[in-house]
Amino acid sequence: MRRNLNTGIYPTSYFVSYIRCLPDCPYCSASAEDAWITNEHAVAIPAPNPAASCHVIVAPRRHVPAFYDLDVQEQRVIWEMLRELRMRIAQSLAVTGFDAGFVDIPPGVEPAHTHVHLLPRTTGETVVRPDGAEWVDLSSQ
Repeated sequence: MRRNLNTGIYPTSYFVSYIRCLPDCPYCSASAEDAWITNEHAVAIPAPNPAASCHVIVAPRRHVPAFYDLDVQEQRVIWEMLRELRMRIAQSLAVTGFDAGFVDIPPGVEPAHTHVHLLPRTTGETVVRPDGAEWVDLSSQ
C-alpha cells in the first residue's frame, strides 16, 4: 500500500493484518470432526487435558493474542457459543454452575491464540482451574 501523497496518511487497511490460520496452532488446526461446535468465527473443542467432565475450549477462528483484539461480532459469537455449550452440558450433567476462563497470550509466547475455557461445576467433583486465565463465574447468567 502506498500512502496518499496529498495527505501523507496511509489507508487504514495498511495497518490491519489478520492471521487466519497457523498449522502449528491447536485452535487453528482443529477440524470439524474434533469440534463440539464450529462455525466461520469460532470453534469449541474438548480440552486436551480436561480439568473436569465436559471441559471445553472455545477459540476464535482468527488467530489473535487477546480476547479484546477480536471484533464485536467475533466476541458475540464466542459468548453465544458458550451459552449453547452450557445448555448442552447441563442436559447431560447435573451441573451446579459454570466457570469461564479467558486466556490472553503474553507477547513472545506461541501460539498466540486467545481462547476461553468452559468448566462445568458438579457436586462432588474437585476442579483445579488451569492457570493463566481470567476466571468468571457464569452461574448467574
